[in-house]
Amino acid sequence: MNKIISVASAVLMVGLLTSGACKKPAENADSANAKQSQPSAIVVFSVGEAKIQHADLTEDKASLGTVLKEGDKVETKAKAKVDIQFSDGSAIRLAEKSSLEFSALALNTQGNTDTRLSLVSGKVFAKVNKASKDDQFSVVTPTAIAGVRGTSFVVDRTKNDRSVVKVLEGSVAVSPRVRALEGASAEEISANAELQKIKASLDKAEVILEKDESSIVKAPDKKFGEKELTKLDATLEKDIPKAVTKLSGAGVSKTEEEEIRTIVTLDKDTTDKLVKLNIDPKSGKIDEATNAANEAERKKIEEELAKRQSDELKRFKNVLVSAPKNLKTNKDLVNYYEKLEKIVLADGKTTIIGAIVDQQGSTMIVHTEDGIKKINQDDVKEVIYDFQTKSEN
Repeated sequence: MNKIISVASAVLMVGLLTSGACKKPAENADSANAKQSQPSAIVVFSVGEAKIQHADLTEDKASLGTVLKEGDKVETKAKAKVDIQFSDGSAIRLAEKSSLEFSALALNTQGNTDTRLSLVSGKVFAKVNKASKDDQFSVVTPTAIAGVRGTSFVVDRTKNDRSVVKVLEGSVAVSPRVRALEGASAEEISANAELQKIKASLDKAEVILEKDESSIVKAPDKKFGEKELTKLDATLEKDIPKAVTKLSGAGVSKTEEEEIRTIVTLDKDTTDKLVKLNIDPKSGKIDEATNAANEAERKKIEEELAKRQSDELKRFKNVLVSAPKNLKTNKDLVNYYEKLEKIVLADGKTTIIGAIVDQQGSTMIVHTEDGIKKINQDDVKEVIYDFQTKSEN
C-alpha cells in the first residue's frame, strides 16, 4: 500500500486510498499541533523566464538556489522550466506555461513531512522518494489531487476542463473530488444521509492506475466544486462514477518520460551551500569580492548539474535502443513517441514505419512494430517525417 497514490478531480481527490474528508476533528487537531516547522524547497535548475511570487508579496527570479516556502507561487513562461527539490530529496519539474502554488510545506514533531502543491495550470513532473507511510506529498489541481508514495508521475492541467494523471512508476488511486466533503468531519457525514451516499459512491468509483497507465477526470466545477454543504447536489451520487476514465494505451510519452528521467537532485551539503550563496548582494550583507566568489561557486554547481542531466539523457536514449519498450503496434508506438516516420528504402518499394530513436554515425535507429531496426543511410531513398502523429491516432 505504500506505493499507492490517490488522485482526484474538482473533482479528483487523493489520499492513499483514504479520504482526508473523513478524518475526525480530533485527528486534524492532533496533526496541526504536531507541526513543528515549515521546511523550505530550493530551485536546483531553471531555464527560460520563470518567477517566484513569495507569500510576503515580494518577487524573485527563479534561479539556482532560490528558496521557496509555504505560500509561495512559481510561474513559468513559454520555453521555460524549473526543477525544485524538497528537504526529503523528492523533486519536481514545472513545465513551461505553468503556475504552481506551495500550499503546504510542513514537518511535524515525528519527522513526517506534509507537502501540498497546487497546480493552477500547466504540467508538473514529479519524482517522489519512497518515504514513511505517514509522510504526505500531493499535487492538487482545480479538478484533481494526486497523493504520492515513492513514485514518478505526471499531472497535466493544460486544459481547463480536465485533469490527467500518468504514472511512470508506482501506483495511483484515482477518484472524483467533491469539495463539499473535504471540510466535513466523520460525524457530519454520518449524520447526513445524502453525504453518506456520495461518500459511498466515491469509495466505489476509485480507479487504480499502475505503471504506464493514466486516467482523465472530467467533472463540472458547478456541481463537483461546491464548497458549501447546503449547495451539494444530491444527484452527484449518480454522476461520480462517470467522472473518472482510465485511458487505454495512453501512458507517459517519451517526451514526458525524458523530463522525469532528467530531473537530478543535490545532496544536503550542496543545497545548504546554495542557500548561503544566494544572498542578495543588494542587501549589503556581502562585499563585491565575496559576491564574485559566490557567483563562481554557483556557476560550478550549475555546470555539474547540467552535466548530470546530460548524462541522464544519454542513459535514457541508450535504454530506448538497448532495452526498447514492448510496443507491438503502430498505435502503441505513436502513443509513446507521439509521431512516426515513413522510411522509403533505395529500391523505392520497401517502406519501414516507425519512430527514429537515434542516429549513430551513418546508421539510423528506428523503433518499429517488430522491434529496433538499424538502417544504413545509404540504403534510404526518402524519409517522410511526422507520417503519423498522436493527434491523428
